[in-house]
Amino acid sequence: MYKNRFDAVGWVRARSFMDVAERQVLLGSNSFGMRFDGISAYAPEQVWSNRRVAARLRLERMRLRARKSVDGPDLLSADEAKLFQTSDRWVRRFIGFSERRFCCEGTGTVDLAARAARQLFDASGQSPSDIDAIIVGSVTPSYLYSPPDSALLQHELGIPVWQGSVPREVKGADVSLACSSWVASLLLCYALIRSGMAQRILLIGADRMSATINWRDRSFATVLGDAGTAALCVAVPEDEDWFSPSQFWSWLDGSQAEMIRTPVGGSRFPSPSPQELEAGKHLLAMDGAAVRQVLVPFIGGPAMESALGKAGWDFADLDAAVLHEANLMLNESIVRMWRERGFRGRVLSAGGRFGNTTSASIPLALALNAGELSIGTRLGIIGFGGGLSASIAFGTVRHALRAWTNQENG
Repeated sequence: MYKNRFDAVGWVRARSFMDVAERQVLLGSNSFGMRFDGISAYAPEQVWSNRRVAARLRLERMRLRARKSVDGPDLLSADEAKLFQTSDRWVRRFIGFSERRFCCEGTGTVDLAARAARQLFDASGQSPSDIDAIIVGSVTPSYLYSPPDSALLQHELGIPVWQGSVPREVKGADVSLACSSWVASLLLCYALIRSGMAQRILLIGADRMSATINWRDRSFATVLGDAGTAALCVAVPEDEDWFSPSQFWSWLDGSQAEMIRTPVGGSRFPSPSPQELEAGKHLLAMDGAAVRQVLVPFIGGPAMESALGKAGWDFADLDAAVLHEANLMLNESIVRMWRERGFRGRVLSAGGRFGNTTSASIPLALALNAGELSIGTRLGIIGFGGGLSASIAFGTVRHALRAWTNQENG
């Protein structure tokens, strides 16, 4: 039984793409608009409280001391010891999260995505056979080089690739842009639909971030969580478009890539040494202070100002905003800057109960708060993170947004 589900009884399936195309011909337009026709979020049942994370860090500290004692004194340096120090009070005060969800071993990103997508199809009455494109936003591929998760998901969901003896066109892409991945994926979906190259796109935002945690470093261990989401993006007549090309804004600055990085394991350094593996160099690392110092003033000021300027909007025009849930305290600092510039809208979030789920964080918050997105709401969607990168979209809700999750919105 799905919770937080807006009653689907009496729900009428959206008009077919052929109907949309015919209306576009009558209107004399070659461009299509896009809307969300439902969004679903799945979070694993296994809850990791702040206390449990702190206990896991203490266990890793004990293991490290035991290894050091084999070669001599088992004392950790002051800097090493600091990496393990945390508590429920510390996490709530400096990060804002109360808990997060972790997958069981053997579960990958594609499994989180498939559960969210099945939930979407089962609850909405939509059919996987209508999907003509699969876009997966993720930084944790189920397999390192191949196969892509979009292909795995096609098979998992039974999306048809043949029409009799003729191959059926199905587009797909795996999009990875750190914590900006979902908004970047949304941009790709919009480009495909607006150009007429796709009609009904399954947009996935999913990550198993627990697989990237270095338990010798509290900076990410206290933050990351797992979740999968699925949204159905469909073509509509241009006059019903939720978005427009001017309402998407993107930014990259690779000169600051060192702030959030996995040092080894990619194609540049594909074979980590035993020492590097022992030290967790193949896992995520972050300079949290530097990230805050750069991203808070940037997203809080010039990034949003530039994006709003391109869209022809002001801060005061936004009725609601949903940010990548990197860290609630960091996000509060960003929103405070927006308030000083005229933002008076609501901020939609997952409430710090799921951690930083990277590519899933924004659609998870949308699914949990869909009831607040009444028709006419002007919405800001803001992704930012490693690279450094930022992806921002603005849209106006023009149809009721149906949403389903396996979680309560506490």
